[in-house]
Amino acid sequence: MYIVTNTVKVKEGFADGFIERFNRIGKIEEKAGFIGLEVLLTAGTTDYEEITIVTRWENKEGFLGWVGSEEFKESHAHRGGVPEFIIENKTTKYEVKVQRKPIIKEVAGS
Repeated sequence: MYIVTNTVKVKEGFADGFIERFNRIGKIEEKAGFIGLEVLLTAGTTDYEEITIVTRWENKEGFLGWVGSEEFKESHAHRGGVPEFIIENKTTKYEVKVQRKPIIKEVAGS
């Protein structure tokens, strides 16, 4: 599995808009090799907000297919540089061997 983690620190008040934009654009879930993603908003930060986007791929080639896609290019086309509200952006990529699959717990009443 190939995992890409993007951690973005933004100025206070910008996290919800950043997350909403991420939810509206792209078609990552339709890409070959895509397994899943999580969008996390860190609680308890002061002076900034922190969003972590974790995508999981069957392999590195799947991720590279996404990065080379028209949808990816379109979703990043607005950038004429780093938006002013972004304080820091860090991306880590790593290949892993899954030793145990996640436990799926059914929610009561579903």
